[in-house]
Amino acid sequence: MKRVISLFPLCIFLSTLFYIPSASAATNNKGLDPEDRSGNWSVGFNTDWHESPYIGETSRNDFMPNFIYTGKRFFLNTTEMGWHAIDNSSWQLDLSTYYLLAGYNDNTFFSDTGETRPEDDPLKGMVRNSAFEARATLTRKTEWGRWGLQAHHDISNVHGGGGATFSWSKVLRGANLQLEPWTEINWFSSEKADYYFGVKPEEETTTRSAYTLSDTTNFRIGSALRYTAWKQHHFHLNVGYTHFDSSITESPIVDKNGIFNTSLSYRYELGDMSHSDNGEFNFFTNNPNPWSMRVAYGCSTDTTLNKILRLDVNCEGDGTHLASLFASRQLSETMFTMPVEVWLTSGVARRFESEYQGNFWEGILAFKAIFRKFPWSDIVETRFGVAEGFSYAGKVPNSETAGGEEDRQSSQLLNYLDFSLDVSIGDIVQVESMSSCFFGWSVHHRSGIFAAANFYDNVYGGSNVNTATIECEFRP
Repeated sequence: MKRVISLFPLCIFLSTLFYIPSASAATNNKGLDPEDRSGNWSVGFNTDWHESPYIGETSRNDFMPNFIYTGKRFFLNTTEMGWHAIDNSSWQLDLSTYYLLAGYNDNTFFSDTGETRPEDDPLKGMVRNSAFEARATLTRKTEWGRWGLQAHHDISNVHGGGGATFSWSKVLRGANLQLEPWTEINWFSSEKADYYFGVKPEEETTTRSAYTLSDTTNFRIGSALRYTAWKQHHFHLNVGYTHFDSSITESPIVDKNGIFNTSLSYRYELGDMSHSDNGEFNFFTNNPNPWSMRVAYGCSTDTTLNKILRLDVNCEGDGTHLASLFASRQLSETMFTMPVEVWLTSGVARRFESEYQGNFWEGILAFKAIFRKFPWSDIVETRFGVAEGFSYAGKVPNSETAGGEEDRQSSQLLNYLDFSLDVSIGDIVQVESMSSCFFGWSVHHRSGIFAAANFYDNVYGGSNVNTATIECEFRP
């Protein structure tokens, strides 16, 4: 049986990602066992509900995919990437980078409609952006729990500040169940607190006075529940409450003394190919599983994804093009016991924007499911694939800014989908040495999940690129 998988190039753009509901919310939704070093990948989803501290807003809801890797040293928790620099029975030092999803703008998804803020909204015209932050976390492990001290700072020059967190948690373990009560004391520097909760003099109006904050200290408490079923299915519920410093609650744009938040997640662990006949398995350094390389080139189209999947494939768009290179490595031969392979795929794309703007790069990380058990595959091997992940573009593609009236917002970071269909070149031309190379078609899709995610700046629309592809599979 022929199988594909890819090399895993370093995805620098991942350092731009880490999901946090608001500047005051948790830096970890407690979805993972803090001692998990299994070396397995997981794919799933997370849905989050939390009250908004800002006046005029009640609550926010978010849905997003989860990608997780729990290695002995390297770890990836959806959009946080880091390194266990020290990890033993007594101490743990983690160095990581993440994306602080915080703030607001006129398109912030603050209601079920996600419409632009009305003119009389208290936050109308104010913009506070998310930030890239780096952090170091030192943890002392004791029989009474895990005691942590964390320092973090903006590395993207958005708010220019930082903070520190003192935390405690205790994991109570059962056969398939874990309960983790936790508490935190969070300190924000004056720069960070003022950026997210202050009002600049130039933003002052007749109903909104200027306001400046110094450093603040907030208190958080909560509990996480984790349950594992049939070894590979992991469910998680986390409930927390944040109590704000008085300098935050006195801000003219804040109307709550504290907020509740709840997150619910599910992930499917892919571990049936985590083995090696030559020493201990390591996904990056000792991995005998198949891998692949794919090149693609194509044109933008204004046709919706729904119509494309019904075979309305064309280049009727703005005249822009895309070339891409992907590397993939196989994670599993089955998914939910079905004959569907799962791969991790990462790639870079070059966007050719014609006369609209300068060309730029795009980075992608995704999980891809591939089915090849067609009745005719013994004659001509045929593969159908679906990929889901993240896309981060150096600029917003023109095809995403020239859309229809539903497009309220644009974003460099969006959800990524890829649908592909290809056939073995060797089977077509009757050359056995080319039987592991495939020629076909794919659609490169970026979107904001119908404005359902603050993580994607509440983008409603997106873009599609039809591409011709060539992919070759290799076995180490």
